[in-house]
Amino acid sequence: LPEECLGLIFDRLDTRGRNVASLVCRRWLVAEANSRKILSLSAPLSLPVSCLESSLMRFTVLSKLGLKCERGVPSITDEGLVLIATHCRRLSKLKLKNCTGLQDDGLVAFAAAVCRASFRSFSCCSCGFGSRGLNAIIKNCVALEDLSVKRLRMGGEPGQLVEGPSKLKRLSIKNILDGGHAFTPLIASSKHLHTLIIFKATGQWDKLLELSVEGLSELTELRIEKLHLGDQGLVALAKCRKLQVLFLARTPECSNTGLSAIANGCRSLRKLHVDGCFTGRIGDKGLLTVGERCPELKELVLIGVSVTSNSLGTVFTNCMGLERLAVWNSETFGDGELACIGSKCQALRKLCIKCCPISDQGLEALASGCPSLTKVKIKRCRSVSASGAASLMMAHDGLVVTLEADQ
Repeated sequence: LPEECLGLIFDRLDTRGRNVASLVCRRWLVAEANSRKILSLSAPLSLPVSCLESSLMRFTVLSKLGLKCERGVPSITDEGLVLIATHCRRLSKLKLKNCTGLQDDGLVAFAAAVCRASFRSFSCCSCGFGSRGLNAIIKNCVALEDLSVKRLRMGGEPGQLVEGPSKLKRLSIKNILDGGHAFTPLIASSKHLHTLIIFKATGQWDKLLELSVEGLSELTELRIEKLHLGDQGLVALAKCRKLQVLFLARTPECSNTGLSAIANGCRSLRKLHVDGCFTGRIGDKGLLTVGERCPELKELVLIGVSVTSNSLGTVFTNCMGLERLAVWNSETFGDGELACIGSKCQALRKLCIKCCPISDQGLEALASGCPSLTKVKIKRCRSVSASGAASLMMAHDGLVVTLEADQ
């Protein structure tokens, strides 16, 4: 077989399969190396620089490279990044995890060397550099489309990130505990951002999002969790008219007012996940507006939200394409709500209910409707019996019902 054909065959193997194939003979070893585009390496400080360099020289067509180190173990230093920039000329994605030995100077040198059109994705977690190193990536890598930052210390100088590359489409910010505000200029300048994920980042995000939202006209997916965010921030986000996916979790200051603002402004919503943190601030009133204003909704997940058939009826009537519904930890969701689902949800395919006061009687009402239902999960609902779940499954051909008892 020609080497090109061997390369195509190797491309269909997983990592373990490729490793085994490379041991067959020297020709296969060379062919596998010349066709490998994805590589993940353990990068402790004990890894000799010469060993890293020989690996990079062997795999000449690498496009995606991951370096990781065990937590608490010293990692490779800036010299390793320089080698990557020198030898990986086709690199499009770099992922760094627990590389505490990598500092700002190394990232600055790397960014200056890879400012080419092919480099599009950078991900880092628990590394030694901060805002200066990230600024170098943002400023030099003009083709960057995906940036993920997790557990970095952003409090040093300079405190703010520079404006982002015009092509940035996805930004993920997680566990930034001393400088979440530094990302404001980056968010505001990313005019083509499609996906924004913010998890557990310090800062007054109501004000920060107000300052940033004008640049988010193309945003289609937003995931927010464990933020100091309230209705003021949600009102600002309601200006993102193209928003289709919203995950709102563990933001206890948000209420029906903010959710209603989102529903009024973002009428193309297709997926909505709300974790109400048992505060009682999000319930029927906010969900009623969602039902009235978001007819394209296909997926609805409610956790710790006090919801009843008063609002669900509107959602089911107006959102006729709703395919997936999950309700967890809601004391107001009972048999009446199941009956509402059975009578109005013609397109519903998947249903998950956890820790809600439903019973076998509610399942009987559900069994009489929902002709498209294929999967039902019931967890920790004390009044639901095995026989009730079995009766529901028998009512629909092909329906799978999973019952998990209270623990």
